[in-house]
Amino acid sequence: MPDSLDSFAKVSPISPASHAGVIVAALDMGSNSFHLVAARGFGSSHFEVLLKEKVMMRLGDEVAATRRFSPASQDRILEVVGTMATLARGVGATELVALATAAFRDARNAGQIVDAIEEIHGIKVSVISGRREAELIWLAVSRAVDFGGQVALSADLGGGSMEVSVGNQESLLDTESHPVGVGRIRARFASPKDPSGVDPKALRAFLESELNERLKRLKRDFGPQLMVLSSGSFLNIARMAMIRSYGTAWSEASLNQVSVPQDALASVNADLIRLDSRSRARLTGIDDKRLDLLPGAAVVLDQLLSQVRPSQVLMSEWALREGIILGELAQRSPVEFSGDERSVKEASIVALASRYGWNEGHARQVASLALAVFDQTRPLHRMGTAEREMLYLASLVHDIGEYISVEGHDRHGAYLLENSRLPGFDPEERNQLVSVVRYHRRGVPKADYAPFAALSKEGAAKATKLAAILRLADALDRSHTRLVDRIEVQIQRTQVLIFVDAHDNVELEEYGLRRKRQLFEDVFSRSVHLIQNGREISRHA
Repeated sequence: MPDSLDSFAKVSPISPASHAGVIVAALDMGSNSFHLVAARGFGSSHFEVLLKEKVMMRLGDEVAATRRFSPASQDRILEVVGTMATLARGVGATELVALATAAFRDARNAGQIVDAIEEIHGIKVSVISGRREAELIWLAVSRAVDFGGQVALSADLGGGSMEVSVGNQESLLDTESHPVGVGRIRARFASPKDPSGVDPKALRAFLESELNERLKRLKRDFGPQLMVLSSGSFLNIARMAMIRSYGTAWSEASLNQVSVPQDALASVNADLIRLDSRSRARLTGIDDKRLDLLPGAAVVLDQLLSQVRPSQVLMSEWALREGIILGELAQRSPVEFSGDERSVKEASIVALASRYGWNEGHARQVASLALAVFDQTRPLHRMGTAEREMLYLASLVHDIGEYISVEGHDRHGAYLLENSRLPGFDPEERNQLVSVVRYHRRGVPKADYAPFAALSKEGAAKATKLAAILRLADALDRSHTRLVDRIEVQIQRTQVLIFVDAHDNVELEEYGLRRKRQLFEDVFSRSVHLIQNGREISRHA
């Protein structure tokens, strides 16, 4: 299944890299609870969990009733997000991906709180669609559970929605998102007359209209025999079923990959639906925080089991938060896991350039020419190794903006860099890279461009010099055919001479240099002249 349009999550840098390998954090801002996982990645699909935290929020109940977050809830959201970002930093996470789900999709004032989170904590929150949520859950479930070669249907019941997916171990075949989360159920089908606190009859009627035909279609089209359940409510019901079948040893045991007897699930569901809250509280294994949510979850699970009629029910302890981690690790270059800071920078740049369809031959030719100019003009610019590396990296991505449009690709490239993950770069380096790419084509770096304005005075001066050098190098491959084999640069009192060895006439390069040399000339107070075969071919007007 192709990626959703909203598959690119916002990544918030939260601390500088100081550990070998990759440590990222995922914040699942669910309708019922917020979950944080921080993990150290060892590859694109392998990681070690360093930290897990959960805070019950119960936002789904409120939003289902009012379509808004109350002022108290907004304060609570800000507090919890700030705390979780601090915890993630504490275990060395350098980036945090925060995804918000159904409650944020439904709340009319969600944008207000998302903006406040970014302004106060510097954390960018992506409010994702139900389909994207289902895709990420499936990514986690299909890694956590062995389907035994079967087609599986997975169901994850959250506070605001339930995500249902079908696929095999290798492929996701279909996904759906349904507005039947436990918080939404409690708000919509509350019944003080019924011992369970919800109206089971009305809820079943709603589920029949909302789920039955869709489940029948999934069953008919894909024939899933295996059902995999995830989420807190389903896991709690499964734990109660395992205790009921096999004893209290299952009170703390892991449920991942566990096959739960369906008769035990039905027994637990029946008790949850018929008993009042005081009697439910005495059921072995029940989570007190879910006491009023589980009757609705039990009705939903009954409906799933009756419609799908699986041969086996397995549990997954991985869900959205682990899916976020896996999704982030999958975008990393293998070299990032080595912890070599210099190689991490280059790997992240090459991975980004590849994603946006770079012309690698031209990019590497420009990089080679740029370094040659840099090395031979050191008496002018007086910059060192770090700036040389920055010039090299900027050269590799200077044209990625052409992925959006050739016209204005300097601005487009800077935008892509601003909004992309750049492992290994601190904020000053990131802003310097963005500024060099932004001004590699035309214009004079100005303080009204935010990344340039954010640079230190010294950093801004260096970015301007690097942009001037990059312009010359880019001009020297104006034809994109790598005609120039070698250059020699001579610095004179009032001019810089660039002697080129080329295997053909460099007319386009001469044209490019005439257009792009002005910034270099202004910065270094010397005119630039291009000479081929002993003849100057770039005279000033």
